[in-house]
Amino acid sequence: MTVENKEVNNQSLLTPGQRLKHIRSVLRLSRAYLQEKYGLPEVTLKSWENGTTKLTSTGAQRCVEAYRNEGIIVSEEWILEGVGLDPKSTITVSHYFATPTNQDLPIEDEEISMVKDANLFKESHSNAVIMIVSNADMRPFYLPGDYIGGRLRNLDKIETAVNKDCIVYLRNGEKFFRRLVKDTLGYYNLTCLNPSETTSEPVLYNVEIESVAPVIWHRWKDE
Repeated sequence: MTVENKEVNNQSLLTPGQRLKHIRSVLRLSRAYLQEKYGLPEVTLKSWENGTTKLTSTGAQRCVEAYRNEGIIVSEEWILEGVGLDPKSTITVSHYFATPTNQDLPIEDEEISMVKDANLFKESHSNAVIMIVSNADMRPFYLPGDYIGGRLRNLDKIETAVNKDCIVYLRNGEKFFRRLVKDTLGYYNLTCLNPSETTSEPVLYNVEIESVAPVIWHRWKDE
């Protein structure tokens, strides 16, 4: 899907719902499409956009991932607070694969290089997963828009991931990028590296983990 560059008018995007609706309008996507493809309930998205239901951090993260797959990079902070990484067009993986390998790509098109590097990582490692950082929870080492990758491990190998920065999949379907720690009672917790940020839950206690991928690859934009 091709996305047109549109200048963001911050004066008309004062609420999380307005910002969320703006992204969808730029992509020209229907709520029904997002429900069918990403399991994001049409009624829920409408209530977030209209401001009748408060948009949570978890809800914003789901939207970030869905819209990123559709071709727009946006941070969770921008949706919730109007600060941080503004929405901007990005190249999709399908478009990258459609580009002839003998074509000279502009050096300044860093987004293409990042997708290429991410694809190389996935092809080079078994059980590889890629995630794009969507918030400031892991500053200063990871910034919104950074690409991270790891190799997925099941619960029988979770101890090898303790005290490491991980992409974590929970049993309830949520996904986080946090540092995995284990407390004295044997419970697993997910903690931010930068608790001074505006996140409502700097530590997630006693989480039920399905699988985890310690970060072994980190790619950021060369600016």
